[in-house]
Amino acid sequence: MQFGVPGPPDSYAETCARLDAAIAATAARQDVLRNQVRAAWEVTRHYSAVTRSYETRLKALEAVVAEERLTAGHAVSLAATARRMHDLAVRVEATARHHFEVVRAKESRVEELMQKLTNSKSQLKLAQTAENHRNRLRSLEAAIEQDPMIYNRSRSDHELHEAARLAREAEALAGLKGGWS
Repeated sequence: MQFGVPGPPDSYAETCARLDAAIAATAARQDVLRNQVRAAWEVTRHYSAVTRSYETRLKALEAVVAEERLTAGHAVSLAATARRMHDLAVRVEATARHHFEVVRAKESRVEELMQKLTNSKSQLKLAQTAENHRNRLRSLEAAIEQDPMIYNRSRSDHELHEAARLAREAEALAGLKGGWS
């Protein structure tokens, strides 16, 4: 490598860096969504309480009207107002509940993305480790073949042959299963 000229790209390091950046961005989005979910839940709880309150008022007013303790005009006016307030509270509660469900769905998708990203990074590290081990094994095999003293000695080294055989079998098995994923 010459000074000022970049070396060959390290796709492992680049991919790791991209995954780390995606994980960090996803974690930040996850924090924002968690806060939004908490806020939406509190708003939903509040409007549920408001709806129950207006429902209780409406039932109490209907009971008073049924007992005919108010004048007819006054009772009709109060009943109409109570129904409008209750209907409005029900609509606002439904809107708040829908908003909560939308935000919760977004949070679920971000959690799923975070899981996929962390999984991908783990698989990438595992593949890189496997590649490093294969390269070490190949360099050992090359060194053995080049040095006659080691070569003669290694022909009878059953442990080395067994380790090489197991490594080749593991590599072949990983290939059959679709790689290191």
